[in-house]
Amino acid sequence: MRELDVLLERYLTGRYPALGPAEQDLFRRFLELPDPDVAALLLGHTRMAEWEWVATDITRLPARELSDGTPVYECDPAGGRLPGAGP
Repeated sequence: MRELDVLLERYLTGRYPALGPAEQDLFRRFLELPDPDVAALLLGHTRMAEWEWVATDITRLPARELSDGTPVYECDPAGGRLPGAGP
């Protein structure tokens, strides 16, 4: 699934390097799941305690960033920005 590849690649370049060894290992094991299972976990259609932290951390990635680096979340009711992040 191309969409998963894009999302997971962004996670790998954005957050993965800052994770501790245990979290990196958990993420690597998460990647071994079949694509439909990964998609279901990330979309909230399935919940599994073992993968809750990984799925939540991945889905918190900003959809994109403004030119000043402010994260923008596509479905945020506050106009796509985090509360307190400016106009």
